[in-house]
Amino acid sequence: MYANTHYANYYYPVYDHSFIRQNRNNSSIDNILKAILNGISSEASAIDFYTRLAKAAETSEQRQAIEHALEDEKIHLRTFTQLYQTLTGKKPVYQTKITRFRNFQEGLRIAYEQELEAYETYRDNYLSTQDPMIRDAFFRAMTDEIEHALRFSHVLNKK
Repeated sequence: MYANTHYANYYYPVYDHSFIRQNRNNSSIDNILKAILNGISSEASAIDFYTRLAKAAETSEQRQAIEHALEDEKIHLRTFTQLYQTLTGKKPVYQTKITRFRNFQEGLRIAYEQELEAYETYRDNYLSTQDPMIRDAFFRAMTDEIEHALRFSHVLNKK
């Protein structure tokens, strides 16, 4: 059922697609696929947001904090996209949400809140499955999101 595949410095087993086909009527599989698709949409939205926010940064420290998160979000998007394609055999179809902000400080506060929400979502998704490949993807995203929130909090509180 598994073979190892290397993506973005991580090894993920490759599924035999028959696993999904055999369990297609299983609501937990549908919920996991929805969670992965939501992760894809969320990460793509964050990439758009952080690209614009980095341009609005007032200092190099602010820009570096945003760019660090931006690179992680790109990894998450690739990981979730590859996972979705592996599980379904299809490319994901999703929409991105545009996050608007008036200035860098407002944008950073929004980013901080979104990172905390993403952490909680990925934590819940991680706990909702026993599959190691899916858990690994959510775990990596979960830990990165809380790190981003901490970095953003530091920048917000710096006078």
